[in-house]
Parts: sequence; structure tokens; C-alpha cells
Amino acid sequence: EGWTDAALQRAPADGGARRWQVAAPGGFHLHNAPSSAAKVIATIPQAAILSSFGCVDVENEFWCEVRPFRGGPRGFMQAAGLQPAQGPDGVVPTGVDDSERRARKHDFDAKGVIPCAQERGQEMGECNAEVARGSGRDATVVVTFSNGFARRLYFVHGEFVSASSTMSGSGIDTDWRVENGLHDIRVDDQRYELPDILVFGD
Repeated sequence: EGWTDAALQRAPADGGARRWQVAAPGGFHLHNAPSSAAKVIATIPQAAILSSFGCVDVENEFWCEVRPFRGGPRGFMQAAGLQPAQGPDGVVPTGVDDSERRARKHDFDAKGVIPCAQERGQEMGECNAEVARGSGRDATVVVTFSNGFARRLYFVHGEFVSASSTMSGSGIDTDWRVENGLHDIRVDDQRYELPDILVFGD
């Protein structure tokens, strides 16, 4: 179904599409208001994935409020240049991702032991990792160190994006790469190595 499906135009909190993908060749303008006359605040490239905040009908033209899913400016884009984003699992996710809520309730889909280090320069040890998975390859992983310190790691659209804030940091000072099916993640002074199959199950 295309973006014209009224159900997908709703905000995720109301069951709408969770993310959009820029379909327009050459990219599309992001405006600071739902109008082609409004200020252009960014040009988003074709195929970019955007978080959705719902769409509005302005004088018979639909505009969707969006933001790049890894962070960036939030604004409005004409729906005609968008399509619902299919996740790496082949699913078009709708509604709000519930993986963090499930993780907080200890409702996990899988668990394992991963290499980890809590301090900068420390040799890698072992941590327990438990994962709650959502659709569209969204997931929340709770990693617990041997001293009981725990941190949530958030994955969106198959990619690590941030971690929960703690006394040790905000959770947005990060480095991340994937190599041979292994997510090598640094958050503040901590390091984590998570197998793709543990996070996403395939």
C-alpha cells in the first residue's frame, strides 16, 4: 500500500507508519512548516530513512512531519516524495516500537553472553545481554556488567543508534560498526560486541 493509505498517514502513536523513505529522485526538501513556501531547512537524499511523526492535509496536499532516524533536523516533507519504509526484515513497521517497554518489563526474546569492557582501556570481559525485538529490525538490548551496572542499547532499522543515559554518560557519545556479523559498539567509555544473530535473531 502506498503512502495514500490513511492508516499509514497517522502518527506512530496512532498506528501509522513508523518510518518513511525518500522516494524522489535527487532527494527532497525538508521545510520548517507544511508548505512549499516555507523555509527549506535541509535536502534529504533519495532512499534516506526518516522517523515519522504523522501527516497533515494542508489545502488538499499531504505533508508528513519527519526527521532522519539517526538524528537531525525535524520538519515537513511533501508526502508525494515519500513511501513507507520497509525494514531490513522486509516488514513495514507501524505503531510505536515496543521493544524498550518490553525490555523494562524483562520480557526478552533471547539472551547470551557478549564481550564487553566498562572502562576505557580495560581488557574485554564478559557481560550478560538480553534482547527485546520489535518489527522493522528495531530492538532494545540490556547489557549487564559483572558488577551489576546495566545499560540499554537501542537499535532502529537494523542499526545501533544510542544508549540509555546513565551517571557515566548521555548515551549519544558513540562509535559503531558492523563487521562479519558483529556489532562493535562504543558508548562513552564502554565497549560492547554483539552478534547480529543475538540482536535480530537471524
